[in-house]
Amino acid sequence: GAGCGGRACARAVTAALAVAACGLLVASTMQSGTGFGFSLIAGPALFAVVEPAAAVGLVLVLGQVVNLLVLFGERRWPQPDWSAVLPALVAALPGLPIGALLVRTLPESSLRIGVGLVVCAVVLERFARRLAGHRPRTVENGEPVGRGGAVAAGLTVGVLTTSTTTSGPPLAIWLTGRRMTPTTLRDTVTVIFFVLDLVGIAVVIAVVGAGSSLARADWMPLLIPVAVAGHLLGRQVFLRLPAGHYEQVVLTFALAAGTAGIATGIA
Repeated sequence: GAGCGGRACARAVTAALAVAACGLLVASTMQSGTGFGFSLIAGPALFAVVEPAAAVGLVLVLGQVVNLLVLFGERRWPQPDWSAVLPALVAALPGLPIGALLVRTLPESSLRIGVGLVVCAVVLERFARRLAGHRPRTVENGEPVGRGGAVAAGLTVGVLTTSTTTSGPPLAIWLTGRRMTPTTLRDTVTVIFFVLDLVGIAVVIAVVGAGSSLARADWMPLLIPVAVAGHLLGRQVFLRLPAGHYEQVVLTFALAAGTAGIATGIA
């Protein structure tokens, strides 16, 4: 642009790519290792170096790369809990266009602070119940309990997917309240994210415009290999994570993500 020398611009782009790549590597490792965390780590890194609409587009497309690797790149058959997938998706899909509109109307900082406060409150309440000896609500007699929780979590996830991209914590909080093995929980989350990211890409392009949401598509050939490397690292983390500690790790991640959302929103 005007007033920007060629070398200065090149250095700025290189620095921006480095920030994006570092955030993406950590994000894809976390996502592959726990089933959560991609957008919460990659989102702030990308929002810091590109425009919000372009950041949302990058997060959705690169997140889809990790989703595909988890579901189809590990030489196994996915094991999602469809009784959790279907109600969450039905509730989440209407939230996608709402989130895309929020990108154009509300400050991202306000959204991050609000989401962070709610997430922290819910996680702390969950930890308090665990310390008091209360068991989480689970599946009884083959029927999932807490359908209202599925609707609330799904709608929130849909709105956040296309607005702040921080859709993981509400889903983490809801799904850890169900009796699932770590593999089933991870696959359930990945299937939900796969569908939402796929639809979310189309919604963001339709609402925000292809020019804005795909403005940094030229970064994809450089960032996709980083996402693949992160997946390979995260897969090893998942295989070595004790099953009995999985829920605690996921809830701790959600609390940290909520706190980070508040901090970045204020900053």
